[in-house]
Amino acid sequence: MKLSNQNIAEAMESVEKFFDSLNVARQDKLKICILLEDSLLRYQEKFGEGHEFKFVIRKWLGTPRIVVKVKGEPYNPIEYDGEEEIFSESIFSNLLNYENARLIYRYEYGFNEIIAFSAREVKKFKIIGGSSTVAILFAIVFAMIFGNFSSETQNLIVTVITPILSTLIGIIIAVNTPFIFVSVVASICAMENMVTLNTIGTTVLLRFIKILLFIIVVTIFVSEMFFPIVDFSFNGQISTANSDEANKIFNLILSIIPQNIVDPFLKGNILQIVVLALLMGVCVTILGDRVTDFKKIVVDSKQIVFKMVSIVLKLIPAVIFLSILKTLLVYSLDEFYALWKILAASYISFIIVPAAMLLRISIKHGVKISDFMRKIYPACLITFTTGSGSASMPKNLEICKQELHINENLCDFYIMLSHALCPTTMTISIIISAFFAAEFSGMTMTISQLIIIAFLSVQFAISTVKENGGIIATITLLLTQFSFSMDSIGLLMAASIFTVNISGAIGIIIRDCDLYDLSKTI
Repeated sequence: MKLSNQNIAEAMESVEKFFDSLNVARQDKLKICILLEDSLLRYQEKFGEGHEFKFVIRKWLGTPRIVVKVKGEPYNPIEYDGEEEIFSESIFSNLLNYENARLIYRYEYGFNEIIAFSAREVKKFKIIGGSSTVAILFAIVFAMIFGNFSSETQNLIVTVITPILSTLIGIIIAVNTPFIFVSVVASICAMENMVTLNTIGTTVLLRFIKILLFIIVVTIFVSEMFFPIVDFSFNGQISTANSDEANKIFNLILSIIPQNIVDPFLKGNILQIVVLALLMGVCVTILGDRVTDFKKIVVDSKQIVFKMVSIVLKLIPAVIFLSILKTLLVYSLDEFYALWKILAASYISFIIVPAAMLLRISIKHGVKISDFMRKIYPACLITFTTGSGSASMPKNLEICKQELHINENLCDFYIMLSHALCPTTMTISIIISAFFAAEFSGMTMTISQLIIIAFLSVQFAISTVKENGGIIATITLLLTQFSFSMDSIGLLMAASIFTVNISGAIGIIIRDCDLYDLSKTI
């Protein structure tokens, strides 16, 4: 073939089709095509359009392979020559960096040869829940093995596991306590100024509060169906027991005010830490530009603490393994089978809340539910398949603006703020987890404890690290607050594996319904 522009174009089209047919990684294919075409153009410039080149495409041992041969003096077109190159040195370096491909130049028997080959793209097998699922399976296998040992041996294993598990959980608590404080302060600082907080922000935040209150009521009702542990007894008369409960609630309100700044962190009093964070966040927002440097320190601190949390969360599979292994050795399989109640309570709550939101906009604004769901379905699908609410956010923004015809500025403000400050499905999961942990611990939940759980569930849901394993740190803090058994941690984490994907999609339905209603109201 001659080194004409037409022949070069045809050759590159053949290369692209060849790689496409073999499912080669897209990035590798693009890099190889760019460099091959650039190399042929360089040979054309050096030897002329009338010069011939050989072009061979074939499979070699199952590997896609392209060979370009140009007769003449040695000339390597795939090396960086300096400032006159079309590509900069950094771009050229990137083009030569592949995942599963290679591009080699050699001079042999009077021919310049460029050999390009790439291994087939191997699709990785993904396990739902990843390392957490593997930890659960290993715990079950080891529990079955240890179950054949004597009672003394099993007790010895439990004795060894207990302090290790306590230490790992202690590390998680130690890191997540400051993370919650910094997260709350940073969330309020994100409002930028009190004008924003008092205008649109106030309206939106009030809607968030209403949604979360509705979710709390529904979830408590559903949780009580499966885990009847709340003492609602009241015969219409003021008894000593009722009076004691009222005093507990009153003392709770008083106790959330810390006596000093250091004490809440030393004792791990989450309620007081949250109050301090709220107070600091509001003060920083009021002062505004006068504390710009401090606000920057808060934001940077969040990044540092977040990194600490992400490192510590790598211990999660070990915590799950040890916790479930201990549960199966100390208790029985009945406790493990109780997972179905957690999942049932979660899915029923996931059905009731979005159904109520959809019914509301249908009655109030005459929206056809099937049409509404069809429009937001692509964003829900992205969240369901990736397990990440952040991944679907760009698509959700596009849908709300173009398909639901909601004001662009309102969409940008509401969706971003909702993602951070209105964690609907996470709140559901935390409340259900608290109910299960209480029943697992054989404890009765009082009204005052229920109020604390409702309050902390929302706050913890806002502060929970949005990645695999983050919820276990949150649940650990909640169980510590009420002295519930830590042995339930493994089972709660196992249950979260089967709800994380669907919960993201449900969250989008709830958010878009409220956003649509808000757009028609203001």
